[in-house]
Amino acid sequence: MSVIAGILLFVLGIDAVAASIFYRAWQPVVLTVAFAVTVAVLVRCVRQAQRSVNCDGWLLGAAIEVSDPDRPRRVAAARLSWDVLDLGLIAIGAPGSGKTDSVMLGYIGAHGEYRPRCGWTFFDGKGDVDTYRKCVGLGCAPDHFFSSELPGSESVNLFEGAAADVVDRLSKVLIATTESTSFYMDEQRAVLARMVPLLLGLPVATCLRDLYVTLSVKDAGNELLRRARSAGADPAEITLARQWLDQPFATRTRNVSGLLNRLFVFVAGPWSDRLNAYAPDIRIDRLVSGGESLFAHLPLTAFARDVAIALIEMFGVEARRRQIEHVGVPDSYPLLFDDWGAFFHDGFGPFSARCRSARMPLSFGFQSHAQLRAVGPGYADELDDTVATKMILRVQGEGTARYAVRLLGQYEAVELATRRWTGGAGISLQFASCDRVTERMLREMQAGEAYISTLAHSAGGVRNPLWRLRLKLPEFGAWRTVVLPATPAPVVAEGLDFWGRYMNPARLAEIHRQAAYAQSEPDRAGHDRRDRHSGPLPEGHADPRSGPRGRT
Repeated sequence: MSVIAGILLFVLGIDAVAASIFYRAWQPVVLTVAFAVTVAVLVRCVRQAQRSVNCDGWLLGAAIEVSDPDRPRRVAAARLSWDVLDLGLIAIGAPGSGKTDSVMLGYIGAHGEYRPRCGWTFFDGKGDVDTYRKCVGLGCAPDHFFSSELPGSESVNLFEGAAADVVDRLSKVLIATTESTSFYMDEQRAVLARMVPLLLGLPVATCLRDLYVTLSVKDAGNELLRRARSAGADPAEITLARQWLDQPFATRTRNVSGLLNRLFVFVAGPWSDRLNAYAPDIRIDRLVSGGESLFAHLPLTAFARDVAIALIEMFGVEARRRQIEHVGVPDSYPLLFDDWGAFFHDGFGPFSARCRSARMPLSFGFQSHAQLRAVGPGYADELDDTVATKMILRVQGEGTARYAVRLLGQYEAVELATRRWTGGAGISLQFASCDRVTERMLREMQAGEAYISTLAHSAGGVRNPLWRLRLKLPEFGAWRTVVLPATPAPVVAEGLDFWGRYMNPARLAEIHRQAAYAQSEPDRAGHDRRDRHSGPLPEGHADPRSGPRGRT
């Protein structure tokens, strides 16, 4: 529209100049210039007025409020205020309903336009590269792009942070549960608590590969003790680490074989370099504090899930820091999760609670009710209690439709009943609680149509309106021509580099073989250990099948 207006004004200016030359008068030019200035001023005033209104929230457009379906009313401009969006959002819709394009990317577009100082992170659980392209086409190109699979990914360091935070994070990511005994779990936690502080206390950068080599190569553990002592580490920490390292090598590595198997996923393989950068491109603390944006492309694989959990726990550390260190109210930093059901883990409930209190609101896009319940039987109800805005688009499954109907609530319906009998008649009023929508209504909605239950401020306080509207499809421009980011040039940085000095293909293969065998051995109670994960172990660990110490 602005281009057309500019063309019309340009043509009008040419006509005015031509008229002034023909009539040998200057009045046409002056009048044309005055007209153009007046139009420009009016357009600017209108845009500023619109922007001052829109900056109060995400403008959705015209809607029909059906809080009471018997008395619907028109709403000229339905809007989700930022303080309400900071309480979280849930969007539930079947494939093709507009959940990703209209809701998740629409939210990012509004956020980027009216809250430019606030960053965001989008976790794409589908791994659809078109979502990234549309985000760029929308004019909201993220500052950083991370992928668990694509070659253009930037790098992170999953070992980054304070020692206590890293130990807590790795305990959730690397330690598998067992059905028979907690001995191995406790042993693995104790090892992390002993070795991680020494590694992070060194005057050089470290990563998960350094931890793996420390636990699996005898000489590397001894070198770490020497370096930690030279760096002035706490004598108590050195003593605790020495006590573990002084155990027979085969014994200590057998006890942490499950930890090594899980850790192996992050240190070896075609994508491991981007997880172990001494000078990473992506720093989670800088993302949140600096208002930077991140697009996390995570195709649904076991490896992507492992990486996703590690990233989530790193954001959890930043949420805790915001709770403790910030004076006043920090800028909002929304986290958006699209199709995240398969990525939930045991610690997601506490993580979401911490983020809510730290103004890092969580917004979800789900295809079904089953995805909500994946984290636990009560988490769907917890989201219902804590998330202020629920968007229901077209759904398909019976269970999801029932859940959506319950989510949108009921209203008090009044029925006037007339009764006649011999010798008289009577009139009565009946009150009944009825669902605002039906399952059939939800199944028959068009793409982009949605029911939205939210909070709205009014003169009388806070209301809970229910709107029906058609969400705008954002303008993605020439998104199909958007190319994925090029692989960034690696930043050369010095680090401990135990991996480069102690590891070679033959040694690594032997460690992995021994760890897999040790994990399959019977435990000390004579029961089978059933770790949830499989995967490496160490130099010097005797194969029980080939030596005098082997079991028969």
